[in-house]
Amino acid sequence: MPRLFHLLLCLASLVASPPHARITRIRIPLWLETNGDSRDELTPKDFSATLDGEPARVVDVKRPEDDLILLLVLDLSSGDLTVLDPARQALIAELRKLPARTYVGLLRSQDGLQVLVDPTADRDKIVAAIEQQSMSGKAGLLTTVDVIGRVADSMLKKSPVRVAILYITDGDVRNYREDFTNPVINSSDFNDMSRRFPETLVQEKIAKLEAGLAVQQAPIFIAELNSRTDRLSEAYLNGLKQLADTTAGAVVFSRSSTEIADTIQKGFATAASHYSLTLALPDHVSARLQIHITVPESKRILSYRTRLALHPR
Repeated sequence: MPRLFHLLLCLASLVASPPHARITRIRIPLWLETNGDSRDELTPKDFSATLDGEPARVVDVKRPEDDLILLLVLDLSSGDLTVLDPARQALIAELRKLPARTYVGLLRSQDGLQVLVDPTADRDKIVAAIEQQSMSGKAGLLTTVDVIGRVADSMLKKSPVRVAILYITDGDVRNYREDFTNPVINSSDFNDMSRRFPETLVQEKIAKLEAGLAVQQAPIFIAELNSRTDRLSEAYLNGLKQLADTTAGAVVFSRSSTEIADTIQKGFATAASHYSLTLALPDHVSARLQIHITVPESKRILSYRTRLALHPR
């Protein structure tokens, strides 16, 4: 059983964190497809890793059966009951199916980040908190994802357990407190750049966030329940995928209310199924690591992040 964390304390520690110490180990999330390989358990000796082409020792391997802290972040702000009712039902169903060794911390990001429940194996407590939440307000994923990522990384550094982040969101890019719509400045000027490139502001925001997430080691998963197809929304959804991909996470999109339950199920399943490898850093590596991991003499197919920044840009 992992040492449980108080999320509020983790958040507070980020504000007064000391200068970065030298990094000697990193954590890499990884997924395996068996592809006919019948071995059930893999140990550090089964893996081979290089960092910037230099051999890196695999110190530890945590498997999907091992402890997991799942930071479940609600970003449900639309107020649309055709989305929220099936989302709430699917969330409760997936929580009930989680293994006993999964500890869920519940947060909400709309209208500012709030910790609702610290990581716990008590499913009833999480369900009760979800049922009490009002699912409306201003969208908050873009304004909280960097902070949540740093909280998750703090947990990874303090404990050997796996840690993952799962956002459940129906946010509209037009419903943030910050205006990402790049409004037309001069309506009479048809050459106005804001008219031609309405997605510029959201793309700039995504680029800034990506630079921060590039140093973070916990995977971020996003279940997007209310995908829209206009140009600005497409830029936003592409940006969410870009952010998740940076951490080796993933985005699952729902195009209609009938897909919501499946979208949430996939988000939970992908987050829960990851391995976590601890690698020792060689003496000399670049600030932008190139990562290569294999399972020699195995047919298994690996999926993992191939780059990690050791320091923010």
